[in-house]
Amino acid sequence: MHNKSLWGWPAVAMSSSGFSRKVMLAILALLMCLAASAGNAQTLRLAVSRTALALPLYVAQEKGYFAQEGLDLQIADCATGSQCLKQVLDRHADIATSADLPIVLNAFERTDYAVIATFANTADDEKLVVRVGDGTNQPSQLAGKRIGVVIGTAAQYFLELYLLTIGVDPNTVTMVGLAPNEMGEALNKGQVDAIAIWEPYAQLAAKALGARARVLPRSGAYTKTFNLIVHRTLVGTRDASMVQLLRALARAERFIHEQPDEAKGILRRRLQLDQQLIDSVWPGLNFRLGLDQSLIATLESQARWAMRERHVKSKSMPNFPSLLHTAPLKSVNPGAVGVAR
Repeated sequence: MHNKSLWGWPAVAMSSSGFSRKVMLAILALLMCLAASAGNAQTLRLAVSRTALALPLYVAQEKGYFAQEGLDLQIADCATGSQCLKQVLDRHADIATSADLPIVLNAFERTDYAVIATFANTADDEKLVVRVGDGTNQPSQLAGKRIGVVIGTAAQYFLELYLLTIGVDPNTVTMVGLAPNEMGEALNKGQVDAIAIWEPYAQLAAKALGARARVLPRSGAYTKTFNLIVHRTLVGTRDASMVQLLRALARAERFIHEQPDEAKGILRRRLQLDQQLIDSVWPGLNFRLGLDQSLIATLESQARWAMRERHVKSKSMPNFPSLLHTAPLKSVNPGAVGVAR
């Protein structure tokens, strides 16, 4: 009987005409393939809308927190949360950032996505900017006006809620669908009388018009959340990667609270904004990882609005708790999860 080598092959075979070298090369090639596959399995594609609310992601990327947590993350920008979520639903991205309304509008049609965390919120992101001198100096004068808005986003919800709060029927205004980067020019050229848009586009538009622009007083009726959404196929299969992502964000949020000036610098460079604009929006930003009942309440409120205003065909409330995937955040910070299931 032949003696066995360490690999289980007959010793005589291991020594004959370079066979052992071929075996070792084959094994090495296999190990390299397996390592490459394991590395690719850790890669996540993240679609991020360009907004100050995305700052924790910008900080984590610049500070190397994603890499330090062992996560290979590919980040791509998109103009709106609706577009980012569509990237996930179309399988062009694994994770998206989005405000709450796109979550709601899609929930009437599909359930192949899940929210893993809220990581920012603000009651002062959406603004109404009017062009003064055209009879739109006061909120009550918005009736009958043309208002630019990004249809299907939190800005539309904010606009209709704002109008209802001040006693103006949303059906008395003409909503003009515009992209965020079209708002300032449309207002400047008189194509619309006002715009409802989030920061930094609101301040940029107001700055471009100068004395001819006025930002209307905030109504305080809507607190916008900014969330991380994954495709349903990642739930349970990529939880470890989600944990790495959330750990990196937790570190980034601590950095923002402890080093606000440096964090502002990262935001300024990433979005190419001036310091004055950053300082003006900064007080309204709140960065905190969580997943609690207040999100469910917001989603349900928006769903009732969408059904009442016939923005959706369905008359049945979606099951929003079933759209939450709490396990990754519980692993990072159990106290941040407060959802009644």
